[in-house]
Amino acid sequence: MIEEIRKLIENSRSFLLSTVDRNGFPNTIVVSKPIARIDFHTLKFYVDGNGSTVKNIKQSSKGNVICYNEEKHQSLLLKGMFSVHEIEGYKIIEDRLNDYQKFLDHKNPVILSFDVYTAKVHDNGTNEFEQFEKL
Repeated sequence: MIEEIRKLIENSRSFLLSTVDRNGFPNTIVVSKPIARIDFHTLKFYVDGNGSTVKNIKQSSKGNVICYNEEKHQSLLLKGMFSVHEIEGYKIIEDRLNDYQKFLDHKNPVILSFDVYTAKVHDNGTNEFEQFEKL
């Protein structure tokens, strides 16, 4: 299962980040693949620091990250904790951004770090679940 998690993260181009808003409802955004990662245990995403996702994380750090491979009927649901990190200077991460991320030109860019606690892989009609030790 670990290898499937790695492949899905590596080969997915879009990720869904879900947080909980102040009314207890899910809020989901679509973002590009992580700009950095520590295997599959920690994923780092580039987002707008003024957006609702960051506001939600400041209230509750719990959330989900989802990615998928539509052709192979595979999906990955990661549950864990988000944290927000200010960027000292855009030049520090510029080389890691894709063309679309550069086009976004966020006025207050931040990095969301996501630490994985559980993973669920759906692969051709079957589900596998894995819980990880807190890193």
